[in-house]
Amino acid sequence: MTSLPCERFGLTGRGLIKAGNLADLVLFDPKRIRDTATYDDPKQEPEGIAVVVVNGQVAYEEGRHTGAGAGRMLRYRGG
Repeated sequence: MTSLPCERFGLTGRGLIKAGNLADLVLFDPKRIRDTATYDDPKQEPEGIAVVVVNGQVAYEEGRHTGAGAGRMLRYRGG
């Protein structure tokens, strides 16, 4: 689900859980995951997501953002 797009766009070190790669992970319950945002109230947290890890740092846990600023914009350079 993630390795193919990373390979296609040349994002090395991403898309696979492997030593030396950047860890971007989402731990979720497939039976509970649900988007709660609406057009009138778009900044609602989803349900069923326990933890989000960005570049090896916990960015979201127990329904709250941790304040970790580990992410960065990835730009496609064509090819």
